[in-house]
Amino acid sequence: MDAMRRRTFISLGGAGLVAAAEASDSANSSQSNPEGTSSSIKNVAIITLVQLQSEGKNTAPVDRMPSFFEQAAGLGADLVVFPEYVLGDTIDTGHENARRFFDLARTYHINAITGCVEAFGEKYATSAWVVNRDGILLGRYLKCHPAAGPAPHWWPPIEGHDREARGILGNQFKVFHLDFGPIGILQCYDGYFPEAWGCTSYSGAEIILWINGRQGMVEDSHCICAAQSYGCVVGANITDGCNTGFAGSNCITPLDYTEGREEARLYPRIKQRGDAAVTASIDLGMLRTRRKHLRTMHQRRPELYGLLTQDIKMWQDYPDIPWEYPECADLVNRSQLT
Repeated sequence: MDAMRRRTFISLGGAGLVAAAEASDSANSSQSNPEGTSSSIKNVAIITLVQLQSEGKNTAPVDRMPSFFEQAAGLGADLVVFPEYVLGDTIDTGHENARRFFDLARTYHINAITGCVEAFGEKYATSAWVVNRDGILLGRYLKCHPAAGPAPHWWPPIEGHDREARGILGNQFKVFHLDFGPIGILQCYDGYFPEAWGCTSYSGAEIILWINGRQGMVEDSHCICAAQSYGCVVGANITDGCNTGFAGSNCITPLDYTEGREEARLYPRIKQRGDAAVTASIDLGMLRTRRKHLRTMHQRRPELYGLLTQDIKMWQDYPDIPWEYPECADLVNRSQLT
């Protein structure tokens, strides 16, 4: 992004910054992948998922990215995917970490995705950047569902646990047209909402990348249910956890992993914690045939699903059950949960 464009952004409010950035995204995307290019005819995509520890390391995550770009390039990868947050906190596209990431994508000639907390003037958003093989930012997906509040409920967004809720939230599930086909992105808590998977797949995403920035492990159930119900291949990774891997039936062939397939598990997947990567070849021809014939696509009854678009407040069905956190009752008293 040139200096003039950066100066223009600084003069706008948070919402204006996002709108301007997304307008630029659309221009980049249309220029890099006009209608009818190779994305519609390529039959195989090779994807590397990186599991990158964010805590307890002597070097920052961005300093450990080059080796994973090199590994992905050595396997002929079309796309390398890093987890949520790892590029930096409150950075913009002119930040040193951003420039390094763009340079790596260009040097190794690989499409790349990474997460960051992106600055928009005095505002910020949990952002996932999509960069093409020339090191150009094609677009960004802003997280739609903030992880706000103390575990295990992530609600309410009380002070000290509400940073994402106070940031700029995404308002659409996007599809990015790379040179091998259309992809979508979800970030961490987004993946706990089946509607998010469905809307992304129905919008045309054949492959959905679920990037996570948390401890624990990637949940097999979310990924496999999405792949089976919505006819997509899922690639999911994490920072300080394990189980980075793929879901999507027989469309997937591991390139750097030899363990046998485990039904009802991500495959191939990384079982250990710490920095690691897993690469797989996706048979796009088989995937597209599967999407065309998927029974759950042909037998949907959308006329029955109206409740999914309504603001249902299920907690109102249980007035006699006390809130576990005093802050919840306080929010109810201030009409924020009613």
